[in-house]
Amino acid sequence: MLRKLLSFFIMLSIFNLLSSPVLAIEDVEVKGNSVVKAEFSTELNVNKASKGEVVQFKSIEDCSVNGLFIPQGTIFNGKIKAFKKGRWAYRRAKVRIVIDEIILPTGEKYTIKGTTKRHVLKGPAVGNIAKGIVTLPIAIVTGVTGAVVIIVETISIAGLIIVGPTSYLFGETMGKLTHGINYKRGEGDTIKLKIYSVKQ
Repeated sequence: MLRKLLSFFIMLSIFNLLSSPVLAIEDVEVKGNSVVKAEFSTELNVNKASKGEVVQFKSIEDCSVNGLFIPQGTIFNGKIKAFKKGRWAYRRAKVRIVIDEIILPTGEKYTIKGTTKRHVLKGPAVGNIAKGIVTLPIAIVTGVTGAVVIIVETISIAGLIIVGPTSYLFGETMGKLTHGINYKRGEGDTIKLKIYSVKQ
């Protein structure tokens, strides 16, 4: 049993660290400096997110993208293109954000094409693995207990009446115990943006 649990944790670690993001977009080659150091101007909580939700960033240093000087304090407007909330079986929350507009401190607006430098932002793998180490044994015991209770209930007619609620209760408990880590960021948290094109 211990060997099986250890094997599971090793597989979980490899999966979290090496799995390729399913929401990634293709890389586009851009000449010049395309990376902008920025910070969140709005809060982001993927477990409460919605498609098309506006996410705003602000550059924290001067830079140049495709020949356009972008001063510190420039606003980058983005939208949530795709996301998945944290789910059972330790599946982390993940989100892809596209950036389509910048507003310079002077008020000038430019249409851009960009994304966050890491195309898919995800809940931390280390935190997810740590949660698995703590909660997996409890989840296994809960699952086995639930299965035994359900089997006992199905033996009698009275038990059959409450099998549904019992299954739901144990299922919800298992889901919460093995829920993947959320991705959350607050105002002022830093991030790098990757810009592919800029046009007025």
